[in-house]
Amino acid sequence: MGVHKRGSLIFLALFLLIGCGKANNTNTHIQEGKSGGSILVNVSDGNPISRPIYTWSDINNDITAMKVTVARTSALSTPVWEVSSPNPSVNAVQSPIQHATTESGTTQTANSELDLQTDIWYRVTVTKADILTSGFMEFMVLP
Repeated sequence: MGVHKRGSLIFLALFLLIGCGKANNTNTHIQEGKSGGSILVNVSDGNPISRPIYTWSDINNDITAMKVTVARTSALSTPVWEVSSPNPSVNAVQSPIQHATTESGTTQTANSELDLQTDIWYRVTVTKADILTSGFMEFMVLP
């Protein structure tokens, strides 16, 4: 096989690999950062992109929570959006939930950024009614 033909095959293989990977990536407007806690939290593209979708589950695959809080990572004490159960001893927030929405049986308690800004790091924290069980994911909405 000639050098030209081999180079063309390598280029084609790389093109297909990169192209296929991008086509399978449905999370094109979210860059995820640090995460932690006993609840696995994910952030994915929303429609519009300024309103991502938050999903979570704990070790028992439970998808209910008492509270979902979003804050800028530079000011974690100030939520820009939060939804919670009106009864703090009940896990009433269901996964998934889209940023800036409030489902039946929940209360929106902070709403200063119903549309998140691009290129700013945020942290979404999911907390169970026992207050001891929580998880977080840091993320950025890309343009």
